[in-house]
Amino acid sequence: MIGRPHFHGRWLAAIEAWRSGNLPDETLSEAFDPGFAVYANTGLQACIAALEANFPSVARWLGEPWFRPLAGRFARLRPPTDARLILYGETFAEFLRECEADSDWPCLQHLAQLDRMWTQAHVAADAVPLDFARWAAKDPESLGAARLHLAPATHWHGDSTLPVWDLWSIARAADIGRSTVPWRGQAVLITRPGDEVLCCEIDAAGCAFLQACAQGLPLADAAEAALRVAPETDLQVLLSTLFAQGAFVEVEPPPHSMDS
Repeated sequence: MIGRPHFHGRWLAAIEAWRSGNLPDETLSEAFDPGFAVYANTGLQACIAALEANFPSVARWLGEPWFRPLAGRFARLRPPTDARLILYGETFAEFLRECEADSDWPCLQHLAQLDRMWTQAHVAADAVPLDFARWAAKDPESLGAARLHLAPATHWHGDSTLPVWDLWSIARAADIGRSTVPWRGQAVLITRPGDEVLCCEIDAAGCAFLQACAQGLPLADAAEAALRVAPETDLQVLLSTLFAQGAFVEVEPPPHSMDS
C-alpha cells in the first residue's frame, strides 16, 4: 500500500502535469499506479462531459469527434476549481478565442459566451421582476430620473457582424443542417424571471440601453444611449420587450393593500 505522503506528492505532481498538458492522450503516465491512472482519467472524462453539457451549442456545432479532443485539451490546461461541474468552463470562451487562428468557425467563442450566460442565468439568485404597469404609472419627471436595476439573471451579448442569435439558437435546437442564415450583426438577451431561462434577439440599441442601466444611469440617459446607437429605435417597444423578458428587478417590495 502506498504511504500517504508519497501518494499525495505523486497526486500533486500528476495534477501539475495535467495542468501543463504534458500527459499523453487522455491517460496518465505509466509512472503512476494503474489505479491512480484510472481515477485521474475518470476525472478528465467527467470534465469533458461537463463541458459538453455546459456548452451544447459549441459541442453540436463542432460535433463529438472535434469537440471532445478540444474539451480534453482545455480540461488539462484549466482543471475545475469548483466541485459543482455545472459551473465548469468559466474561461472556455476565452480558450476558444485563443484557438480561433486555427479554426474555420469564428463564431465559436460567441456561442460559448452565450452558453455560459445561459448557465449563469440558470443558477442566478431568484428575484422579483419589476412590474411594468406600476413602474410606468410614475409621472414623466420621476420616470426620467428613475434607475432600472438589472435582475441577477440578466445577461446579453452581441456582435456587429455575426448573426449570433441565429447561429446560437440553431445550435441549441440541434438544427445545424439549416444553412439559410443571413450574415448580419445580432445580439441576444438571456433572463430568468421565473423557473425557466428565457432568450430572445435584441439589437445594438437594446445592448446600449442595458449597458447604461448596468452602469447605474437613469432612464433618460439610458434612452439617450440607445438612440445614439440607433436613432430610429422605438423606446416603447424596447422597454416592452425588456420588461416582458424580466430583465429588471424590484429593489423595493411592491405596495400591498392592507387587509380590513
